[in-house]
Amino acid sequence: MPRYPGRNYFIVKHDLASFQVLPGYVWNSHEPPSHPPIGFRQILKGDRWIAFAYTTSGAHERAVSLVTGFYQAARNAKYGRLTAKAHAQCGRKKWAWLIKGKSLGLPLSTPVVIPPIASFLGEKIFQQKTVIRISKGVFNAIRKYTQTHRFDPKKIPCLGREPQCEQEIVAIIASGHGQFGIEKILRIRTRFPDMLVKITGKAEPVHLELELYSSSFDSHGHSDQVRAGLFKGDKKPVGVLCWIDDDRAGNLKRHVHQVYELQSLLREGGHIRW
Repeated sequence: MPRYPGRNYFIVKHDLASFQVLPGYVWNSHEPPSHPPIGFRQILKGDRWIAFAYTTSGAHERAVSLVTGFYQAARNAKYGRLTAKAHAQCGRKKWAWLIKGKSLGLPLSTPVVIPPIASFLGEKIFQQKTVIRISKGVFNAIRKYTQTHRFDPKKIPCLGREPQCEQEIVAIIASGHGQFGIEKILRIRTRFPDMLVKITGKAEPVHLELELYSSSFDSHGHSDQVRAGLFKGDKKPVGVLCWIDDDRAGNLKRHVHQVYELQSLLREGGHIRW
């Protein structure tokens, strides 16, 4: 592969559907031929980018951080004809600004959920930007995390892919609770706490609040509903079961009995130990 001593690194944000209909491309069908989209001129042949998809499951939930691939630009941005799938996706437009990329390593078979991008950058990012320049170190850190946390989709009960919202966490647990050390699900509801369960080896029922990111527990206001690890409503213990535990400071552990990371339980064949 040719060397590019002045290579730059980027995060490129698209909606998930746009990445899926035209994988390996950065594209925009809204701008005319004479006006490249903002940021497209920054990405030059040899530069590398992370295909970062954003999606939410509802107004109250935070945006989900999904990585769909890592690419190296094969050429600079150009105005060209869209494929049939992309043509249908963007309101029947036939032409768009395109940056073609070559996949770095094995392509991801399904999107991988990662912690919020700000946790890698150590700072807030301007959410409306499509193209965000990052350092080589941040690029490599996100790539390493994605590679080490990608799953064989067959290992994920019910979905066969990584969950992208809280409701999909519920589906995973409801269909495969036994393998996680949950003897019986006693109740599921839409308000806090999500589940009342019987944990194998523990006589009394306990509450589990299900989250995609553990930090959402506090942002949803649940910390005010517990005291000393107990739900104020019935004085039963509360635990958090999340897909990614991004509470690096450990603040959540002051409020609940324990935080369990579901993807780690799946990867290690582990169980909830109360």
